[in-house]
Amino acid sequence: MVNLEVISKEAQIFKSTFSSPVGPWNLLWSEEGIVRITSAENVGFCTLSEDIPDWLDRAWAEFWSGSKVNVTFCTYREPPLFTARVYDVVYSIPFGSTLSYAEVASLAGNARASRAVGTIMRNNPWALFVPCHRVIGSDGSMRGYGGPKGIELKRALLDYERKNKS
Repeated sequence: MVNLEVISKEAQIFKSTFSSPVGPWNLLWSEEGIVRITSAENVGFCTLSEDIPDWLDRAWAEFWSGSKVNVTFCTYREPPLFTARVYDVVYSIPFGSTLSYAEVASLAGNARASRAVGTIMRNNPWALFVPCHRVIGSDGSMRGYGGPKGIELKRALLDYERKNKS
């Protein structure tokens, strides 16, 4: 289950850039937890930090080794109930596995909400750790993915996970 914490808009936000097998990622974090993960985009409202907390370093290594990442995900407001359920379902998809948008919708409690799942995934602030790249079309096709490389990045992430699955 996703551990969510609502933080104030005044919380100090830090940015650290991490390398990965599929390119660089920016992680925005506060003292409370992860605020946002993006694929190497410029984010200007936070302080660049070279002092990466141990919990963040550990979480990054855990993700790439296929372990479930256990961190607090920070948000500025409580997500709607269906959105929170979708995050929980997607968070539980094992490394190297996939579910379709329709399967996620059904598991989250509304089998007819696959388009809503797509919208929620498009706005997922914790990409990788809430692994929206593991959500694909019912026909097995790669459907949208954020970041500068989009579907190419989604495919690379899934290929990496399948090759490194325990």
